[in-house]
Amino acid sequence: MSIAIMSQLFKAHLGSTGRKMLAVRLADFADDDGKGIWPTVGRLARETELSERTVQRTLAEFVDEGLLIVVKKGGSRPGEGTRYDFNMAVLARLPSSKSVADGCHAVTHDTVSPVTPATATGDTDDGYGCHGDTQTVIEPPVEPSEREGAREADLKDGDDPSKFVRRVKVLEMGTANNPWPGAIASSTAWALQQFEKLTAEERRMAEERRDAYLAECKAQKVKPVALGVYLRDKKFIDVAPVATKAAAASAKISVPAFGPVWAGIRALALLAGPEHVDVPLDVQDRIRQSFEALRRGSEARAMAYLAGKGISLGDGGALVFPDGFQGAERSRRELEEGYPAVNRLHRFEHGPEDARYQALADFCEAVPVGSDMFDRWRDHHARMNWPFVPHTGSMKVVWFPKGGPEGLAQFEIAARSAIAEDRSHDDAA
Repeated sequence: MSIAIMSQLFKAHLGSTGRKMLAVRLADFADDDGKGIWPTVGRLARETELSERTVQRTLAEFVDEGLLIVVKKGGSRPGEGTRYDFNMAVLARLPSSKSVADGCHAVTHDTVSPVTPATATGDTDDGYGCHGDTQTVIEPPVEPSEREGAREADLKDGDDPSKFVRRVKVLEMGTANNPWPGAIASSTAWALQQFEKLTAEERRMAEERRDAYLAECKAQKVKPVALGVYLRDKKFIDVAPVATKAAAASAKISVPAFGPVWAGIRALALLAGPEHVDVPLDVQDRIRQSFEALRRGSEARAMAYLAGKGISLGDGGALVFPDGFQGAERSRRELEEGYPAVNRLHRFEHGPEDARYQALADFCEAVPVGSDMFDRWRDHHARMNWPFVPHTGSMKVVWFPKGGPEGLAQFEIAARSAIAEDRSHDDAA
């Protein structure tokens, strides 16, 4: 796909809408050097909505005019297309669509001179047209058409047609790794044609509401229409509420470690309780095996391993497990593995959070490190078998829910209510 060549063709005069549409679609297959074009005639016909005969004739014209070079003739196998390259020198010499005057065109052979009182066939005074084989006449409109008026308004607003190709490619591919479904196999040229027909305001609306439309289709479990149909039928007009909702849902805030929002998210994760952890039934046998393996390498290391688990070595070398060892092992595993969301906060691996969590800051307070309240929080974590905050380093204060451990019930009610209210506002939008 060469956006540069597509843009160049879009600004060039090629004689007809069909010729331009086909040329731009060919550029969608080419690289920036104009090489590597080999779609079949059938595919080009489907994607440009031209007949196969028209596509074949136009391709032959492009070859005759030197715009295309035949690299390899196709058709030796079913479905094999002829391979073309753009002739970049000829492409560079194409006349601009803005500089072509009304009159005879060496490519199309159409007479476009206005009819005058002196002649009923145009200013050629040739009853058969200026080429002797056509009498096609295009009369100038008495007043500017709505399309011309819209185009003039677009240019006044700075809506540059030379940038339409790039804007349509952005609509196709998205800006957040969310390409339009089926865009890779659809016709950029046809979508470009539909985009050009819109007013400047409609184009901006189509761009702004692109992601909202796709999100609504996903929410309703329906397949999005093709990009060209989205533009032609102006599907974006009906998704304004979804756009507001999508913008609100995508709003993010940073969450500094040890701060009020961080503390609120952490406290809610702890109050939700631990996730299930498995304690193997043969955990004692596994500990014996680990002890023997360590002992073969270092007696001191093996004994330290037992001491860390509260296990002693009895007479005859048998391991003596304390009473309630199985329950204590479960508590240990819950402490270490049962709160993954909290552990991510402790490792500072969390990213930006939804903006609604900002409400949690109102329910937290700063607690000086080493203060009585700080120690009360440490003791409460130990009683609840919760992982305590990581080492604070140079931090002077750490935020916790207001009211100390005794206020956690009120904190949870208020915090969850505030988050639910913000979410309902987003849904209402």
